[in-house]
Amino acid sequence: MKRDITPVINVKKYGGQQVAIVGGKIVASGIDTTEVLKKAKRKFPRATWRDILLVSVPKGITVVYRI
Repeated sequence: MKRDITPVINVKKYGGQQVAIVGGKIVASGIDTTEVLKKAKRKFPRATWRDILLVSVPKGITVVYRI
């Protein structure tokens, strides 16, 4: 499969979760890494492990302002 650019991930929707990306699109999400990988393999059975990008999304983004 062709690798595409990583999509912009909505932190409000996926914060604190693992996200699987295949072909530049989010195809599975969840708390457990194994669960997310299984969901992605079910949706794309011909995808190799190199085609699936697993990303851990932080719960929120902390902005620190220094004056």
